[in-house]
Formats: sequence, structure tokens, C-alpha cells
Amino acid sequence: MKHPLIVIDGVPMDTKGTLGSSNPLSLVNPESIESMTILKDASATAIFGSRASNGVIIITTKKGSSGAPTVNFAANMYINTPRNYMDMMSASQFRNFIINEYGEGSSQANALGNTSTDWQKEVLRTTVSSDYNLSVGGTYRALPYRVSVSYTNNNGIVETTKMDRATFGLNLSPKFFNGLLSINANLRGAYINNRFYEESALGSAVSFNPTLPVYAPDGNIFLNYTTYAGTAVAGPDTPGSSINTLKALNPVSLLKEYDSQSKVFQSIGNLQIDGALPWLPELHANLNLGYDISRSNVDNIHNAYSPMSWKNGSDLPYVGDVLVAPDQIGSGKYDIKSTRDGQGRTFHEHQVKANLLLDFYLNYKKEFESIRSNLDVTAGYSWQSFRWQGNSLTRINSGEYNNFQAYPTSYYRNDLALVSFFGRLNYGFMDKYLLTVTVRRDGTSRFSKDHRWGTFPSVALAWRLIDENFMASLRPVLSDLKLRVGYGVTGQQDLGDDFFPYLPVYVIGNNGNLEPNTTSYPNPIPESLRGQYGSDYAFINVLKPNGYNTDIKWEETHTWNVGVDFGFLNNRINGSLDFYKRKTKDLLTFTTVPAGSNLTNALNMNIGDLENTGIEFTVSTRPIVTQDLTWSSDFNIAWNQNKITKLTAGNDPDFFIAAGEGISAGTGGTVQAHMVGHPAYSYYVYQQVYDQDGNPIEGQYVDRNGDGQITEADKYLYHSRDPKVVLTWSNSVNYKNWDFGIVLRANIGNWVYNDFEASNVSKSSTASLPLSNLMANRFIFNDLGVKGAMSDYFVRNASFLRCDNITVGYTWPSLINDALRLRLYGAVQNPFVITKYNGLDPEVFSGVDKNIYPRPITVSLGVVASF
Repeated sequence: MKHPLIVIDGVPMDTKGTLGSSNPLSLVNPESIESMTILKDASATAIFGSRASNGVIIITTKKGSSGAPTVNFAANMYINTPRNYMDMMSASQFRNFIINEYGEGSSQANALGNTSTDWQKEVLRTTVSSDYNLSVGGTYRALPYRVSVSYTNNNGIVETTKMDRATFGLNLSPKFFNGLLSINANLRGAYINNRFYEESALGSAVSFNPTLPVYAPDGNIFLNYTTYAGTAVAGPDTPGSSINTLKALNPVSLLKEYDSQSKVFQSIGNLQIDGALPWLPELHANLNLGYDISRSNVDNIHNAYSPMSWKNGSDLPYVGDVLVAPDQIGSGKYDIKSTRDGQGRTFHEHQVKANLLLDFYLNYKKEFESIRSNLDVTAGYSWQSFRWQGNSLTRINSGEYNNFQAYPTSYYRNDLALVSFFGRLNYGFMDKYLLTVTVRRDGTSRFSKDHRWGTFPSVALAWRLIDENFMASLRPVLSDLKLRVGYGVTGQQDLGDDFFPYLPVYVIGNNGNLEPNTTSYPNPIPESLRGQYGSDYAFINVLKPNGYNTDIKWEETHTWNVGVDFGFLNNRINGSLDFYKRKTKDLLTFTTVPAGSNLTNALNMNIGDLENTGIEFTVSTRPIVTQDLTWSSDFNIAWNQNKITKLTAGNDPDFFIAAGEGISAGTGGTVQAHMVGHPAYSYYVYQQVYDQDGNPIEGQYVDRNGDGQITEADKYLYHSRDPKVVLTWSNSVNYKNWDFGIVLRANIGNWVYNDFEASNVSKSSTASLPLSNLMANRFIFNDLGVKGAMSDYFVRNASFLRCDNITVGYTWPSLINDALRLRLYGAVQNPFVITKYNGLDPEVFSGVDKNIYPRPITVSLGVVASF
């Protein structure tokens, strides 16, 4: 997923995000935001360079004001609760199904418990969260300032998940020499403590046997360590006792026995100096020095002898069949099975990230009254450096061997540099005819010297028709009318963690063993093992070549747009209508390559061209404006159609590139693909055959190529994940001191592969132990099979209408002799969703509904006080 560029107080943020931080915007408390601007068209984004091809979000935080200090305090309490659950068989329904299907004395019937557990409600919860924000702003002598501190405690609706965040902000904005010299200094810092969750717990909660209790009723199993029910294939005293690695684990154990935490210290800041000379005030020089630095520590802990540790035990290193530990080898202290499968692990990663920025530009702005013109010219240079460096290690943590190092420590350092030269010209004639021209020359260290640089121009024209004489008769009704046309090119070089895709980079192969003379290897190796492994050395780590692509280059997006801005009745009604066509060339994607053609099976490459065509209409109205009552209503509708127009690697019209997230059902794989003439991320599936009642006929699919057999060649492209139409309608009503707001949002034409359903509608999944639960009130297949998992039956229309939030508040504008302004409010987020989609939530960006963190219903109460 490619994200928009986020700019906070003049500092472009790292689009890779920060290790251990779940949200790149978590550094900024919403109470500190003064304004948020979204740029989308090519001319507006061009000045921000190569990382702006997916749009720009500009966030400006609040600054100090003149006058006496003003104190603002805000406190909020939130109640979060799950909005929806998957409709699964109850314990009694599942028990009856198993007995009817396999018989009273079958092994499946014997695996049933005598309890009733709703596993989804065991892993999801209702929580209470809060946040507090305090700020002081004003002017000390001639120095405007603003200081803010905040604390947020956010408890997630998935058990064990939470975020604690403390932030600090400081802004200084003095002016000197009658305003000729302006300084704006911003400093923001945050400490963020996250606890994450094991994502497979959500899928496991849907499918786990509902007749089992959470904990084993007859005591512990597996050497008196594991207390969770439903994890063993056989009892602990039975040879071969182990975790069934092909089945879901107890979902509660996946959360309670897995501790994934991060501690993040992050700070961003900048110093912006803008100055002009007294004898040439039209010319300004602007220097912006900024940084974004973070320090992160992440620990993922699998507790010892937990079901997950038993399942993942084969990942640990061994000499022979015994885990490598000096005093365990050959000691007979533990049997092989318990030593191998019971050990817990801690994965630790430490990262330091540094993002440094230098922007310098000259700006000349002047009005020429004699020729009724105004000119605004900017020319500058931008340099941005990124560095990510850190280390990671894995330790065994069980009993007396806690913190015993099992894997070698690995170190990494990745660097990226972006350099730009840019210029922009704005010219206006009679305030009616407007011209904007931008040229930017960008260079990136990701590409070779032959493809390192890209030139990205843009031009925009506007004509204010409302100011023409022939429009005079319409001005009493028509208050604004402007035509716009633009063309621009933006570049894209973001490849995530791939920093040198054009270089033949070698890495050290890791076979799970270390060199001699390390604490992780018995040295010398015991006599009993020397004949098998040699006297001094077991294995040698070799250099392994990675795949590379010397021809990789800039992705370019060419955008044409035509628009009209309008206003009626003194702008009581105003809006815009835009048409755009966007052509992306040399699309960058991580994808598979033909076997034997490279040193890897997948790498980043330019795969082809993508075309987007769309129309967007926005209107803002104030239907009622009186002394006591004001109603504002804003509506936006956008239609977009995308299709792939070229795939570099294939001239065959049936050529496709597999894409998207893998699925759980069948043998895995993907159900999305790119093909010329079709939308990106279309579903590539078999066409299901249905009976006269509309039920799918198991194992029967349309033979689309007519060769008498069902093969991969019979798959077809069926809808895509992206909505065709997006609508937003927001309303705010103010009556005296009361305020009310509501926001509705809809997606039309987005389709989702219901991975939860595809994984839980097959009787065959109940044949082996542990048993898997099935969907209630759905069609149940005998054996879904590989083809069945890729049937278009599971691709569902996920169009929806969602209420994003409803807010009601009351404000006391003047209390305590005008010394206090107080507002109390209540709000609810995500209160309802209207949709035919039968999954947890119809809004799934990837298009594959699998282990997505559910959007909760959030009820909040808050107070905002200004002194």
C-alpha cells in the first residue's frame, strides 16, 4: 500500500512509519491541530516532489497568539465495543452437526466438550479509554509561544491490546525588524507504549470448537505447563503427543501467551527562518531545517510451553534432534519432544530512525498595478536524508534457560537520500487569468545512475469568469465562477524496505548454527556427536546473492484535470466539479519473476501502466442562517474507474500477474491479479455453477474455454476491491449554544473476498482433530478443495453506508466574569453500517477479509475549557 505524504509543520514525515508505532500520525494529538489540508491534483502536489504522487496531507499545529496567556484543557472518555460478530454455529448446533455427521462414538464426537464457549466474545471486549490535553499559549514580552502536553490511554477491543501515549509540543514564532524577519520553531516529542496482538487469534476465534472450555477442565497438559483446552492431538503420556500444527490454536492462548510490546521515543522539529531586505521587501529567503528522529524497542514474547511455542518449536536450532544448549546435549534432562517443542522465545528488535531535512528557497512576490498583474516566483533546493539502523535477536525463554541466546544477533542499516531542485511561477492578470508553472528535478539513491534522476513538470490555468463584464447580470445570483485546467507529472520511488534494488547485494545465509567458540555451541562438541558432525564445526554459513533489477526506474503519474468552481447567493452555496485522467507509467510493484530468470522468485520491478479516470463533485451549503440557528451541509461524490493498460512482461492478452494478500482456505495462494484491460487487484477466480434454487453446486464450475475440463485456464477476472463511487455527507447544526454534527459515508461497487467464510464452510475441516467450527445459516460444502476456495461464490458485494460519527455539544461562552469558556459534548463513532456484506466489516482495503482489526463502536464524553 502506498501512502500519501504527511507534512507536519513543514517537515515531510517518513512514509515507512516508525517501528513499533501503529499509526504514523500518533505523534500529534488532535487537540493540537490548527488545520489539515489535503492536496490531490498534480499542480498542487508537484512542489512536494517524488513522494507526493499519492497525495499530500498538510498538518499545521496551533501557535501562540498575542495578548495574555490562554489556558486550554480538554478531557475525553471513550467506551469502545465490538460492532459485529461472525455468525457461527452455537455449541449445541455444532454438537448436533458432528454427531449426525460422524456418529455418536466417532473420534470426532469424542473430541466434543460439554461446555458452550463463544470464542469471538472471549477475544473481543468492551473497554474504557481516555485522553487529556493541556496547553498554554500567549506572548511573553515580544515572543509568541505555545506549550502543550497530553496523555492518551487507549485500550483496544481485542484482548490485551492497548496504547499509552504522552506528547509534548512547543512552538515559538517571533518576528523582528518590523516583520521583515520571521522565525518559526517547532518541537514535538512523544513516548508511545503499544501492546499488539497475535493476528491469527481473530481467525482462530471464528473457527475454534465452541464445545470446549477456555482452560483444560482436568488440569494442565504438556508437562504441567499448558493450561489451555483443545490444543493436543493426544494426551501428554501418549507417544507422539503434540500440537496439531495444521489447525488453529486456542484463540485465548494466542492472546494471553503472546506479549508483543513496543516502546517508542519520537521527536520531530524544525526551525524555519524567513527574511527580507528593507530595500527589497518583495524578495524573501526561506530556510527550513527539520528532523524526525525515533528510537524503538519491540519485544515479541511467546511464553514457554504455550501452545504457540509447541507449534513453532521446529523453528529453533538443533544439533541432531536436541536443542542446542550446552548443558542439555546428551544430558537426558529432558526428552527430545519436550525440549524441542516447549521452549518459548523472545524476539527483540531495536531501531533508531533519523530523517533530516534541509529546504532553502527564494520567493519573489510583487504587484504591478500599471499592468494589473501580480507575480509570485519561487526557486529552491531540497535535501532529505533517511537512515534506519538497528539489530534484532531471538532468545529462548524457558525455566533456567531464560534469555539463553538461540539465534545470532543481526544488524542492519539502510540509508536513503532524496535531492531536489524546484521552481514555481504564479502569474495573475487582472485577477481573472491565472497561470501556475512548476518544474521539479528529483534524484533518489534507490536507482542506478542511469535512472536516478527524474524531471516532473506541471502547469495549471484558471479563468475567473465571474469577473468578466458579460457576467454582470448574473452576479446577484452567481457569486463565483472559475474554470480550471491542469496537467502535471509526479514521480514515485518508494519501495518500502528495498533500498538498493539495482545492486547485486549478498547476505550471509543462516542455517541455524553459529561459528565455533560461541556460547550457543558446545565447544568442543561432545564425543557422542563428533562422528556425526565433525570435531570442530558443523556447518559453514555462506554468502547468498539476492535478486536485483538494474533497469528499475521512476514510476511516473501523468494527470490531466479540468474543473469549475462555483458559488451562488453570496456563496451560501459553493462547490466544484472536477474531471481527471491519470496515467501511471512504469508502475512499481513487488511481484514474482519467471523461475530461473533471476536469483529470487520475486522482486521490485516496473510492471506496466495503469489508468484512472474520474469525476468528483463537491458542494457546501448553508441552508439556514439566522441569529439563533445555523445549518451547514457539505456533500461530496467521486466516481473513479481504473484499469491496467500495459504489462511489461507479457504480450499475451491472457497474461496476468498474481497480486494481493494470500488466502487461508485451500492451499493458500492469492485470488487477485493484474491483467491488461481490467482494474488492478481484480479477483481471479473460478465461475461457480448454481442450481435452480440459487445454491452453489459443489465442485462444478463453468468451463469457460470449452476444453471439457476445469483448469487454471478457466479462471476469469471478476470485479475488484476498489469502489466505483465514494460519497460523503456531513451536516452541522448550531442552535444558540447547542451544536450537533453527523457524518455519513458510502462506498458503492467495492467487492471483498470473504476469507473468514471460505475457511469455515467445509465439512472436511471437521474430519480431523481438533475440530473446526462452521458458519451458521450458510451453505456448507462437503469438501471445498483448492478450486472451491477460489470460487467467485466467496467474492461478495461490500457496498455500504456508514455513519462515521454523531456529535452533540453545549457551550457556555462566558463564565466566571468572562474568564472561562466551557464546552461539554458527547459523541459516538461508527454507530451503524448498512450493508449486504456478511463479514465483520465491509471496508477492507486489501480486498481480502482476513484477521482485520474490527472497527469498534466508540461512545465518548468530553469537556473543553479555555481560561
